[in-house]
Amino acid sequence: MRRTRIVAGLLCAIAAAAVLAAPVLKAGTEPLNYVDINKIKGEGLQRSQVMDLASWLTDVYAPRLTGSPMSQKAAEWTVAKLKEFGLVNVKIEPWANRNGFERGWTNDKFYLAAVAPEKFPIPGTPTAWTPGTDGLVSGEVVMVTATTEADLAAYKGKLQGKWVLTQAPPDVAAYWKAPATRYTREELDALEAWPAPQPEFGAAPPGGRAGGPGAPAPGAPPAAGRGGMGSMAARNAFFKAEGALGTFTTAPRGHGIYTVGGNRAADPATTLPAIAIGAEYYGRIARMLAKNIPVTIEANIANTFHPDPPVFNIVGELPGTDKTDEIVMLGGHFDTWHAATGATDNSVGVAVMMEAMRILKTSGVKLRRTVRIGLWGGEEQGLIGSREYVAAHFARRQPAPAQAGQPGPPGGRGGIGPQGPLELKPDWDKFSVYFNIDNGTGALRGIYLQGNDAVAPIFREWMEPFRSLGMTTMTIRNTGGTDHLAFDAVGLPGFQFIQDERLQPGDLQKMATIAAGFAYFAANRDEKLPRKPLTVPVAGRPAK
Repeated sequence: MRRTRIVAGLLCAIAAAAVLAAPVLKAGTEPLNYVDINKIKGEGLQRSQVMDLASWLTDVYAPRLTGSPMSQKAAEWTVAKLKEFGLVNVKIEPWANRNGFERGWTNDKFYLAAVAPEKFPIPGTPTAWTPGTDGLVSGEVVMVTATTEADLAAYKGKLQGKWVLTQAPPDVAAYWKAPATRYTREELDALEAWPAPQPEFGAAPPGGRAGGPGAPAPGAPPAAGRGGMGSMAARNAFFKAEGALGTFTTAPRGHGIYTVGGNRAADPATTLPAIAIGAEYYGRIARMLAKNIPVTIEANIANTFHPDPPVFNIVGELPGTDKTDEIVMLGGHFDTWHAATGATDNSVGVAVMMEAMRILKTSGVKLRRTVRIGLWGGEEQGLIGSREYVAAHFARRQPAPAQAGQPGPPGGRGGIGPQGPLELKPDWDKFSVYFNIDNGTGALRGIYLQGNDAVAPIFREWMEPFRSLGMTTMTIRNTGGTDHLAFDAVGLPGFQFIQDERLQPGDLQKMATIAAGFAYFAANRDEKLPRKPLTVPVAGRPAK
């Protein structure tokens, strides 16, 4: 009996040693080291720190409007935390160009209330880079939906000391479904379908997942794009010249939800206080005005401008071994708007990618390539931070050649407008892949291939160990509006995950685990990930 136990024990030890000696399984083309994968899963799912990171980034160091003092404080905390996790070369890296951030901005005090015909508080948020009220002010409200110079002329001499509602009150649709949902199997299958379903001719663009902002609200002023440019600036200049106290805007979603932006280039000397409020309050005021009942509002708003603020990205890395000069990147944007704590856009992405780096370091898995984290500033103003980083380290677009008799346009900035050939930096050839988190706050359900068919069989195998965590779907489609585009624009593989909505602790743990797993796979495969063919000329290289 004793001998049998000894033999059995030896057999178990030999079997265990065999597993440790040969942990790599190769069912397809990608070797999968399940010993290391289980280390990553164990650290990410059983000893997660992601919710603590998210709390620091939302409860303490938020909001993080680019150029604000809080953004700098948050960056200093983030650098210290990444160093604590064992990353090296951690730093705050300033942009080479300020990109119009000549002044930072903070809202330091906000009071807004109706005082007649009834008293009630009005929750809201001032638009970034607009001035305050210089103390307590009070005035009646008028509605001005005119948008042309001719129509605005009818209000000349009538706006002194008035608050201006700048649009008709929107119709607020009922929420017949819960605002937080999971992707259904049918929705995920539809994402994989090709070609993508197209809306009927004349239909409004869809909103929500994988769609745009939807149709504008009835009566809304002309769209001004990011930063409130265009015809809105002319209207506001008219209101300022006429002596208005400030302007109100709203959004059609209702339930207290409104959107806030801002124009960093606006001159505070020629700008009015601009305030976004919920549709319920906006509609109540508008309906009283429609009944010829005057409404008086008072406000005390203190905003501070900060000259020449620091604008930057945050980077840090885990060095590789035999391929240490080659680069795998994880990242998301560090900046937020100022109306709330930025939990969903994009403190989740920052916390998850920081946790993914911690998992890789703490689990002790070997990394052949260097894995680098990039946390970007200025994403909300046009992907500025990631574009600055890519231009500084990997590639930039040269100015377009001048046309005969015309000066050349300003070039090389973010892939916008006419541009010349790509100017490649040495690290362009050493770059493998960038993975981004920004398009959602919940569990990762799959990945957008960004038109790169060659990575599909690779990602399919990488997803298999995480299928039980809900990672099941690939779509050849592109997704936009976030920082992977800065890499994609210069021919580098950049990808964004498909995500559920709403922040949940278990989802964040899964997100960080999967992100760490994909970085691990990319860092350790023999070859860098395949790239799409370049469709733009490259300076100094023959066309292919």
